[in-house]
Amino acid sequence: MSFSFGVQKDPIYGTYGEFAIGSDGNRVRAQFLLTKMKPGSEGSWENSLASQMVPWREIFNIEELTFDELLQRDLDDSRVAHDLIPYLLGESGAFARFFPPILAVLVPNKPERSGILSYYPIPENQNDTSISFGNLFDFEKAVIQGEVSPLGLIKYNRQKTAFIIVDGQHRAMALLALHRQINDSWAGNRYATYYNHLSLTENQVKNIELPICIVFFPDLHEGNQEYKDRGIDLKSVCREIFLVVNKTAKRVSQSRELLLDDEDFAARMMRETLSKLKGRGEDTASLARIYSFAFGDSISEAQNRKSEVVAGQLEYSTAVALYKMHAAVAFANPDAFKLEQLQDIITDGRRVVNTERPTAILIGTSLQKWSSLSRRSGKYHPPDEVQQAVKYLAEITDEVILSLFDKFHPFAVHNSEMRALRTRLQDPALRGDPIQAKCYSLLFEGSGVRTVFEDHIKRLKDRKDSLEDEGKSIGDYIINQLNDAQATSTQVNRYEEDIKKRRAAKLFNIDYSRFFTSEDNIEDQKELLNRSKWIYDTISTQAFQLGYLMAVHSVVEIFMQPDSKYEDRLNIVKFINNLYLNALNQYFSSDSNTEHRTLTGFVKESRTKVFDPNELGLRGLLAQSVKELNETQWIFFRYAILEIVHSKYSSEALLTFLNNPDNSSLSQKYRELLPELVNSLLNLRDGYIKKAVDSALNSKEFNQEILLLKAGLKGEGKSDEEINEQEQQKRNQTETSIRDKCRENISASLGKFTEADKIIDRISKQSSLENVNSESVE
Repeated sequence: MSFSFGVQKDPIYGTYGEFAIGSDGNRVRAQFLLTKMKPGSEGSWENSLASQMVPWREIFNIEELTFDELLQRDLDDSRVAHDLIPYLLGESGAFARFFPPILAVLVPNKPERSGILSYYPIPENQNDTSISFGNLFDFEKAVIQGEVSPLGLIKYNRQKTAFIIVDGQHRAMALLALHRQINDSWAGNRYATYYNHLSLTENQVKNIELPICIVFFPDLHEGNQEYKDRGIDLKSVCREIFLVVNKTAKRVSQSRELLLDDEDFAARMMRETLSKLKGRGEDTASLARIYSFAFGDSISEAQNRKSEVVAGQLEYSTAVALYKMHAAVAFANPDAFKLEQLQDIITDGRRVVNTERPTAILIGTSLQKWSSLSRRSGKYHPPDEVQQAVKYLAEITDEVILSLFDKFHPFAVHNSEMRALRTRLQDPALRGDPIQAKCYSLLFEGSGVRTVFEDHIKRLKDRKDSLEDEGKSIGDYIINQLNDAQATSTQVNRYEEDIKKRRAAKLFNIDYSRFFTSEDNIEDQKELLNRSKWIYDTISTQAFQLGYLMAVHSVVEIFMQPDSKYEDRLNIVKFINNLYLNALNQYFSSDSNTEHRTLTGFVKESRTKVFDPNELGLRGLLAQSVKELNETQWIFFRYAILEIVHSKYSSEALLTFLNNPDNSSLSQKYRELLPELVNSLLNLRDGYIKKAVDSALNSKEFNQEILLLKAGLKGEGKSDEEINEQEQQKRNQTETSIRDKCRENISASLGKFTEADKIIDRISKQSSLENVNSESVE
């Protein structure tokens, strides 16, 4: 049978079958053709399919990708070049040179720009053995001697179709690289350098074939309104297949699983946030951008360690962190929002399954009909309602966390410097330089690109060492690749170090050009960078970001009534968030606009050491009882943020905002609730002081001192009563010393060790700014 006369279509032969994906009610019929492709220049249909098959990253322009599409582009070319291709060519010592089938979905290209269409065109000429989707593609079952056979044929339009690989990108890329080397068809592809060392002949690849399962969905077409109403399209189906296939095969990393999970509302909300970041325009330099958020597989390792994740890097948050923040705000138990709750009940996820909290949040919306909402019910409600719920629930977190990333002074400084570097690297002269082009990719195209690059360098070094150990000659390819990679790595490191210098200078009002070009102030440069480092390393942790988010929402909960509507809640969230951001920005900014040429001014104030565990400050207070900082310390940062916001250093901004007539109603309410809030704050302060005392008195070192003291007294012939009295005196002296150290830590960051009545009096009575500024600093 022939379809669409006049349109050139290429054939694919194979055996066909059918299956279904999705749960009951959302089931989608899928048909597949099990076929093959092979490298070479013989002009066969298998060669043509190899020429047509491309990985996700080559179909889409990264600047035009949606976040969902961006997820599929990660590909480790170094692994393909150094592990998979040698295996196929028989160089690895393996005898079975075969891969299992890859899985690809046949999709329609967008006609005017990169990307894919959501649905196929309405089918034509459909019967029991064939179906035609117009100029896109045709499928027919082979009829032999009047019987329908298991053989099938796809005829596809090269100009309008794409084959999206949803499983087996690396296997496919191994064969595609061989095919492109044989045909010299890389056409300026920037990933070609990974494969330039391959010198091939037709004879080497003539027996290599790769099985492919090509899938299409005959019911997902423009005329099927039922699937449109359910929100089921080709993109969502591709994501579903990716998850299902990988869950039943090799374990998908936690971060990748979250990025693709459609059941978990928190995962959907996380993607909503990342999509907002991805879709931002170029108008404001200080806004957070998608390249500052890590979402690659490497994050799962950090998650398992419960480490600070991105400390010391230019990325300052992660997809996993966003996921936890959304889950906490929308699904945490009520106790999590109680300021004096000191147990971590949200970071491990086991208690973040409250079905009543989301429905309480949604009161006053079209979704208030829901009596409960399970976090993992994203596939069991109508798609339009799910999307509404995602937007509503995500907004009360995004309002806080995106404002933090955009407007918090240290983040805004970092964002501006990164944007300036990105603009410089987009200059045509630099883009034409291969090293600079790679630097742009490594810095601004996602953490996965950087991971692949670092693995590539390691493989090259290992290969070089192996050849040297075997006494073999090291080829030009390895030498040239290593030189190129190391030159790129050196340049990237220079850019990163320069960003850290520029943001440190800008944060502390230091003249960058004059300060960092001087050779007489090396120690001062180190001090400036160290002061900046502790601030950026801390605010880039899950602990700080979750702590700030929960500080805002914990105070919001004090405002809320059982029947409060969604809009009322959102307005209170905005009020508290803006109030606290203004206060934090005053705390982390110089009181003077003077730009210094030497290490002086704001950088010398004790409050800039607030997050340095080796100095007097609030982080020093935590260090008296906790040595290692991890995500579970978000509770401490909730406390620390409340201390900073209500400190003398932040009072001017706090009062200016509260005294603004536009905020009069909520400001009055805040002042009414202030005694309750400050009482909780000081109880928390006392709790951390007690922890410091208990930690010191229960330490091995102190107990050893007690044993030595008692032994010495016993040797002097002292009675048991005298020994006990001396021991208690030692304990009292140590406790007094620890408490004094705690006061010093608190005073260093807050200006004074202020009691409750002074804090309340300063804020609740609309004190004049003159009175606030007249307070003495210890």
